Amino acid sequence: MTRQHGVSRADVAGEAGVSPTTVSLVLNGRADEKRVSKQTQERVREAAWRLRYVPNSAARAMVGRRHLTVGMVTRQPPSTLHLPIFEYFAVGAVEEAARRQHTVKILPPVTDVESYDVFAVLRDAHVDGIVVHNVGWLAQVLADWRMPVVYVGPGEDHDDLPLDRIGMVTTDEQGGMCSSARYLADVGHTTVGVVGNATPEGAPLRRMRAFIDEFAHHRGGISHYIDPGDWTWSPEDGHRATKQLLEAWPGITAVQVGSDWMAIGAMRALVEAGRRIPDDVAVVGFGDFPVSAFLNPPLTTVTWPLHDLGGKAVEMLLAQLDGKPDGLGAVVLPTELVVRSSTRQ
Repeated sequence: MTRQHGVSRADVAGEAGVSPTTVSLVLNGRADEKRVSKQTQERVREAAWRLRYVPNSAARAMVGRRHLTVGMVTRQPPSTLHLPIFEYFAVGAVEEAARRQHTVKILPPVTDVESYDVFAVLRDAHVDGIVVHNVGWLAQVLADWRMPVVYVGPGEDHDDLPLDRIGMVTTDEQGGMCSSARYLADVGHTTVGVVGNATPEGAPLRRMRAFIDEFAHHRGGISHYIDPGDWTWSPEDGHRATKQLLEAWPGITAVQVGSDWMAIGAMRALVEAGRRIPDDVAVVGFGDFPVSAFLNPPLTTVTWPLHDLGGKAVEMLLAQLDGKPDGLGAVVLPTELVVRSSTRQ
């Protein structure tokens, strides 16, 4: 299978009325050096913008350049890039690229559709393909531009992505949360608090909704939901939300937290309230981050293979660039419940 790119350098040259060589000089920043007029430079840039042209560096690699550059873009604000949701994913991507002697270039975060001129950044970044982290609309745009692209994020939120033209890697987040709900019900809990962030519309994230529905249906239990109110997923968020949860529903006997990072704060709030873990209140997280096994008590949690997500995304993107069909379509990585002392009665 050969990857088809929609717009070529020759197309831009024809649109601007110049030679392909002039297009290369302008877009590679050498126009002034070769004394290309400002008027011509502007005409070339306008033509490239109209046609959504991104330099086909992948083609150069296919004819002899073995070193590839993978672009990576996320919607995570810069202040949260240190959190596991991006850090572990990025490390997995970099490790896989390095293993194959390629490079990962992290592009400016896209927090919304007006963050910056994405096309201009991609045009000048000289990347061979893009891994898109949690920005579904951008994956769609890049597919329309015929850029090699792999989307990483909640697949159920983007059922309309053209999987015949892009790759997608996601995890079975809802299945993992349902396992947690069944476990808590099986060990006798009937009233559970849920601490987890919501969608921009204020509804629980799908994995949190899956927990709530599964718990209710499995034993007729009751779940009380608290949204911390922002997207940082920090221990501070977990601490604040759990305090609110205990004030509103003091009778809960278990807490399902949206991430292990937030669970650190949730456990602190329970201890401050005089609640013993797990004797008075059991706690379950989501992520199975390395720190989780070393908390006091060690945290029961659902695995979230963020590191594997990054590695698989790069693997699929490189397969696309090599013309292989396994670079396209959807891959779902499994999750599982890891039971530790924060829930054992």
